[in-house]
Amino acid sequence: MSEITLKQIAEMAGVHRSTVDKVLHKREGVSKQVRRKVQKIIDEVGYTPNIIGKALALQNKHLIIAIVLFRFDALDEIKSGVEEAYKEYKNFGLEIEYYITNDFEEEEQLSTIKLLRKKNISGMIISPLNSKNIRNAIDDMIGSGIPVVTVNSDMSESKRMCFVGQDMIMAGRVAGELMGEILNGKGKVAIITGSYDLLSLNERQNSFEAVICNKYPGIEIVETIEIHEQKIITLQKILSMIKTVNDLKGIYITCGNVNEIAKAVKMMNKEHDIKIISYDLYPKIVEFVKQGVINFTIGQDLVAQGYKSIKVLFEYLFFEKNPEAMHIKTSIDIRLKENIELNSYI
Repeated sequence: MSEITLKQIAEMAGVHRSTVDKVLHKREGVSKQVRRKVQKIIDEVGYTPNIIGKALALQNKHLIIAIVLFRFDALDEIKSGVEEAYKEYKNFGLEIEYYITNDFEEEEQLSTIKLLRKKNISGMIISPLNSKNIRNAIDDMIGSGIPVVTVNSDMSESKRMCFVGQDMIMAGRVAGELMGEILNGKGKVAIITGSYDLLSLNERQNSFEAVICNKYPGIEIVETIEIHEQKIITLQKILSMIKTVNDLKGIYITCGNVNEIAKAVKMMNKEHDIKIISYDLYPKIVEFVKQGVINFTIGQDLVAQGYKSIKVLFEYLFFEKNPEAMHIKTSIDIRLKENIELNSYI
């Protein structure tokens, strides 16, 4: 039996070919009754898209995925995962374009999204700032037919297709439990965050604070410092805080620039007095864990975040496959001196 076509399915259902296309791609504009009828025929005849024909067609019309990220510590590892996925899919006509912004600035990210709306991109992956303007810009992108996946930090109130990243609330709670236990429930703690405008960092901070407040009332959160992941400013702010806050016992880092924070603690000879909990498994962080300057660090598999964000968007664009979940979670990987040498990513 020759392969059945969309036109034949449309004739069997008594509808236009475009209606069948809408049902296949789960688009609006089809009544429930017609959708059920068409879907039943599709299932009965076992129709699947012609993947080989589609790949040949895309040789001249590429799938262009734009990736909008900050110039932050996570950048290189996320890009590494992106490149791994690209190697797998490049023969299907996939192209990757990076758009890297220099700071956690709303206007710069907003102008980048607006620029991409005018370009011929197929989809966008973004680590978004948590603002109404960014959310509206993302929704406008989706409204124009361009799917969006958020990575590393989410925009849950937007119409984005899915989020690829750590369960930030759970990660913050884990950090809170670790801090509570290592301080025996007592002492002064400071929180270091990259930006108040990133949902991921806010969730890590808020859930950490909730655990401390509810379970460890003897721990006092004395200061929260926003560093924007700027190395020199970070070092200066941490040195100043250590000098100012008497008897500081713990530092919780929700963001990057962990190296500068650990360096400041070591410069002040406070590595035995101040307990540090951070995220990620960069080589410099691993070294500080080995030295005992950082007590715990929590991996989130940044390589997997880059890889999975490309995979889910490519499969949607090429195979018309919806994501398996609205939140595709990566690891909460607790590391300390005893297990820091394990392979970071599997």
